[in-house]
Amino acid sequence: MFRQQLAKDLAEKAGVATTALLRANGFGVIGGGQLRINQLAVWGVDSTLGGFANHPKAFILKDNEAAINENLATLSGLKVGDELLLRVNKLNTFPANTPFVSVKEATISFRIKITCILKADELGNLNLKNIQSAPRNVFLNLAWLNQQMELQQKANVLLVSEGVSSDEIIHNLQDNWTLEDINLQIRENKEFNYTELISDRVFVEPVVEKVCTSKLNDARPVFSYFIDEFTLHGKQTPYSFVSTDESLKSQQIMVSQWLADDLKVKVNDTVRLSYFEVGPLRRLVMKDTVFIVKSIYKLEGSRADQNLMPVIPGLSDAGNCRDWKTGVPVDLKKIRPQDEAYWKQSKGTPKAFVSLQTAQKLWGNRFGQSTAIRIAGLRSADLKKVILTGLLPSQMGFDVKAVKEEGLSAANNGTDFGQLFIGLSFFVLFASILLAFLLFKLYLGFRKTEIGTFSALGFSFQTIRNLFIAEASVFVGLGIFIGIPFGIFYNQLILKAINTIWVDIVRTSIVSISIRPLSVILGSLIIALFSMISVYLIISRFLKKEVIALQRKSSSDKGDSGRGSLITGLAFIGLSLIILFLKGFQRGGINPEYFFISGFGMLPGLIFLFNFLLLKLSSYESRSTFSFRSLILKRLAGERKRTILIVSFLSVGIFMVVSTGLNRKDLTSNANLPSSGTGGYKYFIETTMPILSDANSQQGREDLDLPSQSTIVQFHVQQGDDASCLNLNRIARPRIIACNLSSFNERSAFTFITRTNELDAQHPWLSLNETLADGVIPAVADQTVIQWGLGKKVGDTLIYKTEDGKDLKLKLIGGLDNSVFQGNVIISEDHFVQAFPSVSGSSLFLLNAPDSLLKTEDLQNSWRNYGPEITSTANRLLAFYQIENTYLNIFLMLGALGLLIGTLGFGILIFRITFEQIPEYALLLSLGFKKSIILRLVLTEKLFLMVVSVLIGLIPAVLSALPSLISTIYSNLWIWIPAISLLVILSGIFFSFVAIRMALKQNLVQSLRNE
Repeated sequence: MFRQQLAKDLAEKAGVATTALLRANGFGVIGGGQLRINQLAVWGVDSTLGGFANHPKAFILKDNEAAINENLATLSGLKVGDELLLRVNKLNTFPANTPFVSVKEATISFRIKITCILKADELGNLNLKNIQSAPRNVFLNLAWLNQQMELQQKANVLLVSEGVSSDEIIHNLQDNWTLEDINLQIRENKEFNYTELISDRVFVEPVVEKVCTSKLNDARPVFSYFIDEFTLHGKQTPYSFVSTDESLKSQQIMVSQWLADDLKVKVNDTVRLSYFEVGPLRRLVMKDTVFIVKSIYKLEGSRADQNLMPVIPGLSDAGNCRDWKTGVPVDLKKIRPQDEAYWKQSKGTPKAFVSLQTAQKLWGNRFGQSTAIRIAGLRSADLKKVILTGLLPSQMGFDVKAVKEEGLSAANNGTDFGQLFIGLSFFVLFASILLAFLLFKLYLGFRKTEIGTFSALGFSFQTIRNLFIAEASVFVGLGIFIGIPFGIFYNQLILKAINTIWVDIVRTSIVSISIRPLSVILGSLIIALFSMISVYLIISRFLKKEVIALQRKSSSDKGDSGRGSLITGLAFIGLSLIILFLKGFQRGGINPEYFFISGFGMLPGLIFLFNFLLLKLSSYESRSTFSFRSLILKRLAGERKRTILIVSFLSVGIFMVVSTGLNRKDLTSNANLPSSGTGGYKYFIETTMPILSDANSQQGREDLDLPSQSTIVQFHVQQGDDASCLNLNRIARPRIIACNLSSFNERSAFTFITRTNELDAQHPWLSLNETLADGVIPAVADQTVIQWGLGKKVGDTLIYKTEDGKDLKLKLIGGLDNSVFQGNVIISEDHFVQAFPSVSGSSLFLLNAPDSLLKTEDLQNSWRNYGPEITSTANRLLAFYQIENTYLNIFLMLGALGLLIGTLGFGILIFRITFEQIPEYALLLSLGFKKSIILRLVLTEKLFLMVVSVLIGLIPAVLSALPSLISTIYSNLWIWIPAISLLVILSGIFFSFVAIRMALKQNLVQSLRNE
């Protein structure tokens, strides 16, 4: 944290607008606990934020007043004038997991009154992450929030307006920062004539120590540590500080006369020191080391300097021993009257000294290797100058981000809905093109007599073609002119659906239409060019045929036994069944991808078999007696190529729409297995407030009310952008999570589907504990995240910044199959705590416990003070896959629309065929057939084609989608099968009925005479 004044200093120096904010996490309680809203972003703001918003007065807030954004208001039902009980994490200048610092009062609660609800364009959705979904923002008065947190004019976010580069910001920061901005203090001691640097973080950060010792020759580190007890000959002295003296060698110790008297220590005695080693998640390990007493000193002069005790909140400021608030266990029964008297007189003055190297070896930690840096003399100015000029802001946790630039880049490289919906609307586009093609051919068919007349009058082929091209250009121009507003209207309908019924794919309601004139013009020109090329080709091909030959039919099927079609069809079907039974049911489970391959292979096999049947019918019916049935079969067999074309088009369309639209993954199957995407865990928990202690310890389980039979994995979290499919943006730095990987290794949790050589095939998780060449850290992520969220592949490297400003290179050595970790990058716990030592506690957990011992309601109650979001791991997987399911639903609906357009094209083809067959109907009429009989003949023929097309398309489609259809979670998908079948059949019957009725109204006698 830094001073609020730093923002003002920077504004004056750089000539830009700035504002200082205090950002914390929180959750709200409404109606006495009836409703809890977690994952709130709490912002301490002042009036200067108004310069960045369209509603500046909204950020002039009084004590206990709050402004919230519309998203939070919608979720909570809060209105202006309502009250909200807010609990936030208490911010400090030191990390919450600093050794010996008490974890008590890690959160604070207060009641606030809602005075304003901010819209998105009023900065209500303030968010520094690259994600399109709206945050849950609460804005409070900055000074008042500081007061609640017992801070003095502090901030942890600084916003800077445009007009200044990142390098300039860094330069200006370095010109204006003070020691307070980097949580350091300098104090002079006139009595012992020294100046020392101490840190609000208890331990001096290594980079600060390095600058001091390299710039000042006489700078020497001091390291003081809290010892559990000294032991000698069965006697103990509890709870003391030990400091360092450079004159001592390894394993040597100097003890005070007070300690010597207490333990009856003599020179050369061996004294045992017991102490706690504080690891990640406050894991306490009791260790001990023996030292040889070199000398005994009197507690006077510099040896009695109370400044040797580091400033530890809750400990160094305690009036007596019984008021200690420490981060390690303290047994008050061990504290004797003489211990209490020592504390009252000398506080935490060290009772012994060891060498600096020994202290750093035993007690050095990720926070630092010293508790103070001392130089001789009263030289505060020298020490201050060295620090402020020798350090870089990036080394002290200042991270400058071009939020707007990064956000625009992430959005521009994110999901392209234009290309996406072109893909999803593929069948609609294909059917529309086919429809236009058939309409123009039908138009030419109606004009063939006119074409023949032009030819007879001596018009050249080129002249006739140019005449029809000129006519077509008028149609194309009118179509584009009329189609543009309809296209825009269709676009608006799609976006309306995206923001409402299809909101799962965007997780927001702010997607809006963007119409650029250049895009409209370019699209129109492309359509015009494509249309005119198509018109040219269609007319040229049409005119090359003699008009009189348009009615002729070939007899190329003579002598074709159909044996080739039979063998090919059976081969396709046989191969499909072999793949299905050999691969589709491997390892005792269902493999959906092989079901799809089998269905895809069966489709052409059925079409070839139908072709064989038509050839056989042609041969059989030529020898059969005349009947209504034989007449239908003769007509179908006589038009075999046309029949196969119609059946192929419709069946392929049905297969594509049904098989793709219904082919869903059931990620809940085998969800209890360690190899599945859940890892065999039942609950995925994210907390608003971090849990600082080890949940696997006895005390941790008691605090969280976890049964002993439960298994829990807790993760350290370094916040980043969400790289899951819930985020439409292209992400560069996703969230990093880390845990003790031994638990995953023991249960062989999750499944890797891609890997590099660095990932051990037998123990993949343990590979993350290694360090690669050049200090690169191994990492893994979901393969979907690597490929789509990051746009990378396994073997690529992600670059982050550590807390001290160094590059942290993460090499992706493995890609996980779909898992609950989607959106995150995983590294080992050891690598994490070295890179991000200040990240305190855990806010992400995997938990497994028997249903009889632990239910969601129990977890919600026992974890309520941490603001938990508790999700079953199976449901989390489904939530991710819901995105893909929504896309498939869209494809299914748009595909059904495409089929409808396709059946319209089929209707046009029926119109054309029917009008070409008018002489045949006239002949049947002259032979005594009634019009009703002819109507029934044609309808039966077309109905037969519809049913065959549907069956040939549905049989392989249902086979390919069978794993989804038999899943209980996708049981509602069955309704699409009869719906699409009825759509195709009924529309086909309708078009056939209209076509034959129109044909029978023609002058059939005249048609017969013309024939």
